[in-house]
Amino acid sequence: MKNLSSFLISVIGLRDAHGEGHSERVMTLSTGLGGKIKLTSAELDLLQFCAQIHDIGKIAISEFLVNKPGRFTEAEHLMIQHHAQLGANLIEKLKLDRRIHLSILHHHENFDGSGYPHKLAGDQIPFEARIIRITDTYDALTSNRGYRPAYSHKKALAIMERDHHCFDAELLKVFFRMLHRRKY
Repeated sequence: MKNLSSFLISVIGLRDAHGEGHSERVMTLSTGLGGKIKLTSAELDLLQFCAQIHDIGKIAISEFLVNKPGRFTEAEHLMIQHHAQLGANLIEKLKLDRRIHLSILHHHENFDGSGYPHKLAGDQIPFEARIIRITDTYDALTSNRGYRPAYSHKKALAIMERDHHCFDAELLKVFFRMLHRRKY
């Protein structure tokens, strides 16, 4: 799967200016969190692959839109949200482990049921997707975006604490402990 993930990450990077670095950071954070909760080697390998390609659906969205400076209109935001479904559709065709398809499809679901694309809640959200939801959010907050500069580590954690209803509470606690042990 390593060659496949490298290929897919390079494809993401062709369309999304920050995609390759983002994918790698989300992968690193996800596998770090997975290690803290004692996932097996096989589970960590699966999580690593899922995290690396979670945004693969962005290759099916206009490059202009993916890299647009400034805020999205409501219609543009809905098109960007569609990347989860598009990515899941692309990966499903490869006949890989179903958990990969499901983690891509549901990595923007919120633990309280307010996310997308299917408004799943709690344990209905695949485990890998719950981890990626946390790590993807943190990296998005601490990275420059077309509509705002990167937030500091402290500000990103404050935002995630404020929005805690979006995340699996137990995983979020472990993630915060993991980050507090790092030097920022």
